[in-house]
Amino acid sequence: MTTTYMKLPYEDRVLRPDALRQLRLSSGVVGFTLDVRLNYYRGLPLSAIEDLELHVGGVQVPDHLILVGLREKLFPVSQVRLAFTEHWPVKGILRLNVYNGGLDPRRHQVNLTLHLRNVYMQFARVSGA
Repeated sequence: MTTTYMKLPYEDRVLRPDALRQLRLSSGVVGFTLDVRLNYYRGLPLSAIEDLELHVGGVQVPDHLILVGLREKLFPVSQVRLAFTEHWPVKGILRLNVYNGGLDPRRHQVNLTLHLRNVYMQFARVSGA
């Protein structure tokens, strides 16, 4: 069987060119959003994110300015490791909402570091194996 039929659903671009957008509320621009895709063959619990670090234009964005969004729920970065009941699906988008007053309209270099813990199911030991 060729790999055409066995292709795993890896995301080839974790950050797509249109991933960075202004975050607008009724009062105007209050920050920006960054859409992150999962490059893994299955979804993960949100608590599998062990470390998240975002740099824009070479400057690190402080954690207290970021809310992590998944399926209409928002979590401070400090609480993501406790969100074990929230599931990031393999084709789902994790949205970082950054409340820093916004970005100027030029192009920006974005560096995102995500340390993910790969979660596997545990099975009982088989005797005599």
